[in-house]
Amino acid sequence: MTAFRFILILIFGWVGLASAHRIEDADYQAMKKKSSAQAGPAPKTAEPFLKFPEAALVDWDEKYLYVGSDGLPDHPMMVGITAWQQQVPLPQSYYLGNAWSIPLNPVPAKVGMSAKTNFFRGAIAVAANGIPIFNPIKNDGRTDTYLAGELDEYGGHCGRADDYHYHVAPWHLAEKLGPNLPLAYALDGYPIYGLKEADGGEVSGLDSFHGHTNASGEYHYHASKSYPYINGGFHGEVSIGGGQVEPQPSANPVRQAGEPLPGAKITGFIMSEDKKKYQLEYKQGGKTGSVNYEILSNGNVHFTFKSPDGKISESTSEKGKQRKGGDRPPPPPDERQRGGPSQKEGNGQPRRPWIENHLTEMDGNQDGKLSQEEMMLEVNKTFSGYDADRDGKISQGEANGPVVRSSMAGFVKQHFSEVDGNSDGSISLEELKTVAMKMWEKYSQGEGFSFPRPPSLEKP
Repeated sequence: MTAFRFILILIFGWVGLASAHRIEDADYQAMKKKSSAQAGPAPKTAEPFLKFPEAALVDWDEKYLYVGSDGLPDHPMMVGITAWQQQVPLPQSYYLGNAWSIPLNPVPAKVGMSAKTNFFRGAIAVAANGIPIFNPIKNDGRTDTYLAGELDEYGGHCGRADDYHYHVAPWHLAEKLGPNLPLAYALDGYPIYGLKEADGGEVSGLDSFHGHTNASGEYHYHASKSYPYINGGFHGEVSIGGGQVEPQPSANPVRQAGEPLPGAKITGFIMSEDKKKYQLEYKQGGKTGSVNYEILSNGNVHFTFKSPDGKISESTSEKGKQRKGGDRPPPPPDERQRGGPSQKEGNGQPRRPWIENHLTEMDGNQDGKLSQEEMMLEVNKTFSGYDADRDGKISQGEANGPVVRSSMAGFVKQHFSEVDGNSDGSISLEELKTVAMKMWEKYSQGEGFSFPRPPSLEKP
């Protein structure tokens, strides 16, 4: 028994990694209940996730499979990382409206998009155990995270919000999945298989996205041991905003993002069965340092840091207070400098307006343009969906509650404070209409749009 493990037994009273217990938060319980109430068989897309019932929850409707998890896999994390930014794994709440959405009926894009030049923020796929998979190229647009020593023995690490995720294919899942099920699903709805076809055949004829169509006419990706590791981009349609696929779940940081610790290598990590207590051990300059942290009953996180030279310091991060770490990699430089939203996509091109990203979804008569009436129908649909208690307003709790199926749902959730014009902590129908009409007016004038304004588009 190692000294590290012995110390953990003395401190926490347990041995090994949690495998069957998860944090029983309200969102998890609500999604579990909703999933259990589903009638009929689960869609085919759910099959790999159902192999990990203790790690992933699934729910679905006619358009999407929703995958919920606490963001912590049932395997050791962080061990082997040699380029560490002092982030540590903390549970997240990827449930209900904050779950991962996978299209059940993926649609091939007219022009696919490469992960070499896009999607450097956020996830591009979800592993069968419910853990998100990010682009293997980090947010600087050039660094291969695997080759840079940033990943652990399972191909994952923590982001700026202490959110654990993979950057390469989760090969270890194949043992439970078997050869016939995909390791993951890309966020465009297409599966990601391993080095062989589902029938055991050899892989050939892959396109630039590392995918192809089988004899049955079904498109899928293949993972690889070298770049691109997973899907090399998106064959299917996805909505894009701020350099990432939208909408997608948000992590919940509790502290400032960490800084690189030169020369450090993570050598040990253990988590208590209830996922409340953790210890990470690392070596630097031949000496040992550690980070012990505990999630308190009020949701705050208490940290105890022991540096390799023996100095000990402590801090407590308040839940929901320290958000400067961000829930994903840092925004592009133009956003940090101005302090406002980025005006560029991850490929450096001008950021497309929200309506342009969602026009097809809201264009009810499919005439290629968005009328004022269609915009207002979407507003009313979104408002009605969120106003669960029918009191004529959307509270913060309702906005963060069960998922609402509309194009504007993610916008309301992500921009709640901006839509709340009078800052009273809720959104009225008029406030949502006001914001929506401002966007529509810009659209009607062609302001910032990459396509020409339809000549017959009516004025407000």
